Order: sequence, then C-alpha cells, then structure tokens
Amino acid sequence: MLRELRVENLLLIERAELRLAGGLNVLTGETGAGKTVLAQALDLLLGGRPQASIVRPGAGEAYVEGVFDLPADLPAAIAERIPQGADEIVLARRVGADGRTRAYLNGRTTTVSELRDLGGILLAFYGQHEHRKLTLAAAQLEILDALCGPEQPTRLRACAQASADVARLSERLAELRELAGARERELDLLEYELAEIEAAAPSEEERIELLGARERLRRLDALCSAGLAAADALAPESPDAPAAGPLIARAASQLDSLAGVDPRLDLLAERLRALLIESEDLARELRSYAEQAGAAGGESAQEDGAPGAQSSLDQLEERLSAIDRLVRKHGASVDDVLAYAERARARRDQLAGAEVALAETTDELARA
Repeated sequence: MLRELRVENLLLIERAELRLAGGLNVLTGETGAGKTVLAQALDLLLGGRPQASIVRPGAGEAYVEGVFDLPADLPAAIAERIPQGADEIVLARRVGADGRTRAYLNGRTTTVSELRDLGGILLAFYGQHEHRKLTLAAAQLEILDALCGPEQPTRLRACAQASADVARLSERLAELRELAGARERELDLLEYELAEIEAAAPSEEERIELLGARERLRRLDALCSAGLAAADALAPESPDAPAAGPLIARAASQLDSLAGVDPRLDLLAERLRALLIESEDLARELRSYAEQAGAAGGESAQEDGAPGAQSSLDQLEERLSAIDRLVRKHGASVDDVLAYAERARARRDQLAGAEVALAETTDELARA
C-alpha cells in the first residue's frame, strides 16, 4: 500500500505532499488542477522515463518520493537491500534539469531497473484509458490464460514449441519435395561425373611426372645426341679425335716427373689424376645414358612400324588430355577436381536418402 507521496518542482507543482488512508482514496478536480502531475510522479517511481521539461521552470531538479508498506513476499534479491527491522519501503527519484536521473531505495542509491522491478511489486498503476486494452485480442487471451490454472504456462510453452516445429518441418518438407522433382536428373549427372573422375583417378604428382616425361620424349633425339657428343668430347672412340681425357692425362704426366719436390704441386697433381678418372667415368655414363634413352624409345615400337618413342608420346598426350579435360570442367587444378568429387559424393548420398528423409519429415510434421 502507498502511504505517502511527496512531489517537489515537478512541472507546475513547487511542493506537494499526499497522505493516503486505508481503503479507497479518490482525488478529484478540474482540468489543470494537477491530477496528471501526480500520475506522472507515480510513473517516475515505477522507473518510467522522464518527459522533456518535467522540471519546474527555475528549479535545478525535480524530486518524487513514495512511502510504501513493506510486503511480506519480497524477492530475496530485493529484501537484501532493505535494512533489518524496517517496516516500510521508500522509493525516490531525482530528475535534473539536464535530464539526468538518480534512483533511491530507502535512502540508498539504486538502479532505475531495480526501481522498476520493485515498483511493479508494490504498485499496480493504470492510466485513464487502460480499459481499452480489454478490446485487444492479446489482452483477452492473457485473461483467459490466467483463468486456466497453474498448468497453463506449461501448456502454452508446449504449444509454442509445437508451432515452431510445424513451421520448421513444413519448410523442410517443401525443400524435400522440390528436391525430389529434380532428383533423378541430378543423380544421373552426378553418377556420370563421378564415374569419369574415378576412372581417370588423377593426381597432381602424376600430372607433374607426365609433363616431365612428355618433355623428355619430345626431345629424345636431342638428349641422345647431346649425351654421345659429350662422351666423345671426354673420351672419343677414334684415337685421332681431339678429346679432353688425353689432354688431362698428358697434364698429369707432366707433373708426375716432379713428384715429391713441392707438396703444393703434389696436391695439384693428385687433383689432375682424380679429374682424369672422373672424366673417364663420365664418358662411360654419358654413353650408357644415350644408349638407354634410345633403347627406351625403341622398346615401344608398334606393329604397324611406328617409332616406339612416338607411341609412348601419344600415350602420354592422351593421359594428360584426359586429366586436363577434368581440370577444365571442375576447377583450376587436379586438387580442385578431387574436391569436387568429394562434394559430388556427399550430394549423391543426400539425394539417395531423400526418399527416406521425405517420409520421416512427413511423420514428424504429423506428430507436431
């Protein structure tokens, strides 16, 4: 119960005090007598937002204070703010001319939100047109729900959840039905693309190796000629041809006659002998490389007499063409092709399970 209401510098009221008795209290008066100001004062105590220019002209601030009986069923969080032994609750609100406000609970600063919560417990405030809410369907439903017993909030929550489920499942069902319409066409396309990729089984490592092998086959004659020419330059098969090997041997023999005279020259002579051995080994390996490269090109000879190197090159070109065709269709690299295959498999599985999902969603919607 509200016992007292004090108002200072609020609109046209400089100072007013209102002491209420038990039972029904009625304030009457002509228009402009100040009834609305008292209503605004109560609204401030309930945590309402102050209107512009609510402070009386010439005053620094407006002040509203209400004294209430202490209820027995206060929430524990609010009861902790009330001093021990208190038999009343005092709510107060100051509003500065600059619009800033401060709230108080039993003389101590509090928040406007706490003031609003406590005011809602202490006072039920209705405006002069509050009865019009009875014409609103939402307000009528609140009254009806309040008459349906303590289980009604639980039933309302269950109904709201069921309504949300119906909306969600209806949307899902529409998506599945749309999916079913184009399902067969999309499945056929996915199966074809996956079969094409899986048959080719491309990899980036293989593609790099194939590119290198193709370049070697394209220049096989040049590689063989270069290997033989380099071998002949080091150790020619003709004894009359100029070569690096005999020249190195001659240089080494010139130094052998002075072995043991100067340690530095001995080291250089040793390096010359090592160079001679290395040149002979290089010559043998270069001839072996040229022979093997030529043999690899001849081993793949076709029955119609086409050169073996050309046959191998054609096979490489065909394989690279198959890989490049997939890359052009599904991305910019072999990794893109493999990533697309993973997505296609997931989509295929989703489409394959669409029939089951459609039946399950239909049952769930019926239950909801």
